[in-house]
Amino acid sequence: MDAARLSDLRAILTQTKVRLLQQILASPTGALSAVELAARNDITESTIRDHLRDLAHRDDSIIQTMDAETDDPVPNGIPRKYYAVTEYGIDLLNQVGLYEQIGILYDMYEAADLNLPDADDRPVTIHDIEAYEHRPTPNWL
Repeated sequence: MDAARLSDLRAILTQTKVRLLQQILASPTGALSAVELAARNDITESTIRDHLRDLAHRDDSIIQTMDAETDDPVPNGIPRKYYAVTEYGIDLLNQVGLYEQIGILYDMYEAADLNLPDADDRPVTIHDIEAYEHRPTPNWL
């Protein structure tokens, strides 16, 4: 195993990063925004973005950043940026045996009643974000 892959494995093997990767993969679209991830976790959007940035800016990206698929302005409160796990990221999760739980997470999130952080101050709900018609989808999905 080369040093870069070993470094990437170490990078994903933190509880928070594994959870973020699995949650993204468990979503129906294969891509989630930082605010959607914040609704699923007890950490801030800023911290989530820091983790995702670390995973995206590696020699072989583990996370791919994707913009909403529209040239029009994104409605107020709807995220423009989404994150998807790359095929390389999936390969890393498979290598360490952490890919299999994704089906369970998918079922769990489908049944969950999620709320956005600071929901009272937001112009949209998580359901508005999930239903946004211009959400990107990774090309491997």
